[in-house]
Amino acid sequence: MYLVKNSPRALFAALIPLAIVEAVLLVFAVAGGQVTDPEGVPAPDRILVFYAGRMAMNAAFLFAGHIVLRQWKISSRLAYGLMGGVMAAVSYGIAIRNHIQLASPGDGTVVTIGLLPTIAGVIGGFLYGQFAGLSPVARAAGEAPAASAQGAPSVAPVFDGPVRVRTSVAAMAIAALMPTVLATLLPYTLVPLLMHGFADKSTAHIFAAVMPVQIFMTMMVISVIPSSIFMLCVHHVARAMSRRSAWEYAAIGGVAAFACVLLLSFAVPLVAVLLIPAAFCGAVMGALYRRFAGLEPMPLPEVVIATDPNALVGADHPSRRQHSVILSN
Repeated sequence: MYLVKNSPRALFAALIPLAIVEAVLLVFAVAGGQVTDPEGVPAPDRILVFYAGRMAMNAAFLFAGHIVLRQWKISSRLAYGLMGGVMAAVSYGIAIRNHIQLASPGDGTVVTIGLLPTIAGVIGGFLYGQFAGLSPVARAAGEAPAASAQGAPSVAPVFDGPVRVRTSVAAMAIAALMPTVLATLLPYTLVPLLMHGFADKSTAHIFAAVMPVQIFMTMMVISVIPSSIFMLCVHHVARAMSRRSAWEYAAIGGVAAFACVLLLSFAVPLVAVLLIPAAFCGAVMGALYRRFAGLEPMPLPEVVIATDPNALVGADHPSRRQHSVILSN
């Protein structure tokens, strides 16, 4: 039996989606306070303390959930994803109850806003299980492996049969977020130009802070489902072509995205400017999916029911391509 290791590197990777969501919620809180009560906006040091406190809570709960799963001897990535979502939701609930945040959610939005850290926790838990790796469970004193009891050395099991890339919902969700991330980076090149259009510089700073966050939220809502469907199609095309490497998945994803935008440009010519960015985004999505999905053994064929033993002839047998001729008088 194998268990997920204790890994600071994996914990850091797992905190990345939670850090993004906490930063989004923090920016919304600061921007909202700047509009409603400019004098009551907290100092940068206080904002940093709130953010560090929330991330410390998330890290503590996530690691505690990992320890619980180790005690229960559970190591599946599905279990780690569910654990991450539960721990993130608990951390969010404690922060709401004890006011460990800059601003409380408005009436009727507590649960809705809580979905963001919960989803980020699911992705974070999956990432921890992915990056931490597995280690064998220590055997009790006096307990010997079955192979050793028979006089043979104990070796790790190996598999040399045919494999294929797994169909992974979590890997698909991670890959589907890539268009959102790339689209969010665009405002950082446009904000310096747009800020000059504001006469009120305080308004310009609010716009500069909120615009990337708003684009991130909007793109996540409108692009995750289409991107997931796109990634599912790319995965099955690659599987049908018996392709398994990350480079092959990236090439198929890039070509598929380029083809989709090219077809769309016939109806909307303006979309043609997105051909190269779409191909790049599709390639990154394909590589990410392959990185996080992993491999699985090819399934066995189903049992064949035969009523005539003479029909059990291999596909490459000569009788499948030629027939004997019997000359009759």
